[in-house]
Amino acid sequence: MKPIIGIAAHPTLQERNHGIIQSCGENYLKSVEKAGGIPLILPIYEEPGAIEKYVSMCDGFLIPGGIDVNPLSYGEGPHPLLQMTRLEYDSYEIRLIQEIYKSRKPMLGICRGIQIINVAFGGTLWQDVSLRPDPTFRHQQQEMDSCCVSHKVLIEKDSILHSLFGSELLTNSYHHQSVRETGRGLKVTARAQDGVVEALEADGGYPFLLALQWHPECFVTLENNPMAPIFAKLIEACE
Repeated sequence: MKPIIGIAAHPTLQERNHGIIQSCGENYLKSVEKAGGIPLILPIYEEPGAIEKYVSMCDGFLIPGGIDVNPLSYGEGPHPLLQMTRLEYDSYEIRLIQEIYKSRKPMLGICRGIQIINVAFGGTLWQDVSLRPDPTFRHQQQEMDSCCVSHKVLIEKDSILHSLFGSELLTNSYHHQSVRETGRGLKVTARAQDGVVEALEADGGYPFLLALQWHPECFVTLENNPMAPIFAKLIEACE
C-alpha cells in the first residue's frame, strides 16, 4: 500500500464570517501524490492524544510553508519587521514535530517548516534576514513564476541533499525569516551564497529528516520537475 503522508494544515485568515480556514496548498498534495504517497491534511486539534493518533496513523510527514513563527516560541520579543503569526499554530506544530521525532518516522520541512522544526529542537530564528550582520541578498524573489529559480544553494557532503543533487542547486526563494542558532540534534547541510541557512538534517542516526528553506513543491507544475527527487526520497524513506 502507498504510504500515508501527514501534512500539517496551514491557518489562513479569511474575510469576515469565515474566520480562520485550515488548509493545504495543492502543490504540496500533488508533489506527494506524484511521488507515490497518499497526502492527508492534519488540522490543529486540541483533543488530548490527537497528535499521538496523527503520528501513529501516518507513515511520514510534511511540515509546509506559511506564516511567520512567533518569536515567543523561541524566547524573543517581536521585531518591527515581524509579519503575521499565530502562537497556537506554533505550539501545535512543535508538539507534532517532537512526537514525530520520538516515532522516528520520516519528516520533510519546507520554508516555515525548516524554521519551526529548528525551533522545536531548541533553535532560534532571524525575524528578518536583513537583521543578519553579514551582507544578505533578497530572499523574496521577484520572478513572475514560482517555479523560477533565483539563487544558488551550496550543499555539504555526506548529506541527504548531496546524495540527490551534488554540491550545488538552483532554487526559488520566498521567505524573510531564517534559521539563526541551530537546534540540538540538527546540522546545517546547505547555505545560500550569502550564508543564509537553506537546509537542515538530523545530526545522528535518525532515519530521515530533511528541512528546506525553499519551495520545491512549486516545481510540480513542470513536465521535468527538478525537485521531484526530494519527494521521492521522502516516500522511499517511508517504505
